[in-house]
This record gives sequence, C-alpha cells and structure tokens, in this order.
Amino acid sequence: MNSSCNWLVLSPIKSATALGIALALLAGCGSDDDEGSNQRQAVVQFQGQVNGQDFKCGITYSNVGLGQPGAYQVTDWRFYVHDVALIKADGSRQPLDLNQDKVWQYQNVALLDLRRDCGSGALPTNSAVVGTVEDADYTGICFKVGVPYALNHVNDATAPSPLNSSGMLWSWRSGRKFIRIDGMGDPANAKQAFHIHLGSTECPGSNPNAPPTAACGYANVAEYCLDNFDADRDQLVMDIGHTLEGSNVAIDTPNSAPGCMSGNSDPECIPIMPRLNLDFTYVAGAGSTPEQYPKAIPQRLFSVHKP
Repeated sequence: MNSSCNWLVLSPIKSATALGIALALLAGCGSDDDEGSNQRQAVVQFQGQVNGQDFKCGITYSNVGLGQPGAYQVTDWRFYVHDVALIKADGSRQPLDLNQDKVWQYQNVALLDLRRDCGSGALPTNSAVVGTVEDADYTGICFKVGVPYALNHVNDATAPSPLNSSGMLWSWRSGRKFIRIDGMGDPANAKQAFHIHLGSTECPGSNPNAPPTAACGYANVAEYCLDNFDADRDQLVMDIGHTLEGSNVAIDTPNSAPGCMSGNSDPECIPIMPRLNLDFTYVAGAGSTPEQYPKAIPQRLFSVHKP
C-alpha cells in the first residue's frame, strides 16, 4: 500500500465529510495484488455521546441518571471491540479483516479512544475500526465489546499495541478493562467519582499477577447487532447516558469502588451491568442469596446515527 493509503488507515477521521473523502480515496488504494479481488475497505466510525450530546471532556452534562442535580462530567472514554462483522440482507456475516496497524488494531481486536481533549494537550485518539471486507451490499453490523479470552490475559509487558495500553490494564489475572469511562457526579458540589470499568470477574487463580487457571466465571463480553447500518456513511453512537439512567451519579456506597467496576458485590453495578447488555449476578456478601438481574432489552448503549 502506498504512503498516502497508510496515512488514511492510521489517521483519525473526525467528521462525516472527512469520512466520505477518506472512503473515496481508500477505494483507489491497494497494490497490483489487489486488482481483480472482490474486497474493499470499510471504516466503521464511533461517536461518544451523553444523553444525545456529543462527548467532550470538561463539559458538565445535566439530567444524567436519577436524583438531583444529575450533573456529570466524563474525563476518560476508551473501549475495546472485537469480532466486527458486516451483515448481509440474508443474515450472513462477513467478518472485517482488520488492518494490522500496530497501534490501534491487533488480530481481531481494536481499541477506540475518544479522549482527544482530555489532557493538558491533544491526546492520540482513535474513533474508527478499519479493515477489509467482501465487496457486497450490507444492511447491518455486529461486534463484541471486550477482548477475547485468549488475548485478554497475555502479559502486558510483552503484549502488542493496543493490548499494552496501560490505562486499560487490571491485574494479569483479571485482564483488560473492556470499557473505561471515568466521570464525576455533581462536579460543582459533591465531586463524587463515578466510573464505569467493565471487565471479566471471578477469574480463578491464587496469584493476581498470573493468568487465570481457567475461564473467568463472568466473561462480561457483550455482543451488539444493529440493523439499517451503512458502513460507508453511518456512525455508531455509544451513549453512556443511557447506561447511567438508573444510577445516582452523585452518591456511591461507602467502602466500595467509585461507580461500577464490574464487581458482583457492588450495588452500583445493579442498574449498570444490565444496561451494558449483560446479565448480572449480585451477591451482597458471604452467605447471601445471589440476585439475578437480566440484561435490558432492547439495549440502548449503541445506536446507528445517519448523517
């Protein structure tokens, strides 16, 4: 691939107009080996929102969750996706063969990082999954939020990017944070840290700094399938306001993690995990009867935005 095509693949695309230009240019990218092939590039764009408002660090969003004042600021927004596939009208899936850019994408995993304005200066950012797919007509998309088990617990010291992103690591046994949303409820008064960190839990093993000895009890990998999606034009909107609509972001249970960090004993996770398209088992403490909270149907975390 020539240098201009490499630039298109690795550069963040920040607007619908830029996306259209990029797609037109990508159509002309390739080498002689690609001539006559039945493949084309696809760029799947993601956009963060809070209750329908575009995400930007430092903005105070109102009417988030339950209770007053419902004010909330977001200071970090990153998440992993994998097994991205476009869907034909007959329901068959065509997996996206991700570009191996050695920065944001590795094997079938991509890291989306929406923090562009969250530092003292501009931060590296990535809002797109880029890959190759069969040239056909598609009507939908499916993807999973998380990291596959085989890659989730690899040694972060030797892991390739983006699996070595330090802000997305837990212990070796627990693996990666699949979603990292850092925020503050009622920033003018209570200044209550209220985060959403999604990852696998109950991963067996006695050493937190070693891989689990078997599959985790709760993988916490959710799949999302959306209809009426045109990969050449549309965006996928991730609206964290919908996940927080049952939470009071200005209050947190004493002696617990701030917000929800996927813990099965954390009451703040009861309204959040089902809104992440996951069944959730809550256990208040030793000897307590497990409480089951099924995933919310339909899911409202991701939706299709048409320009």
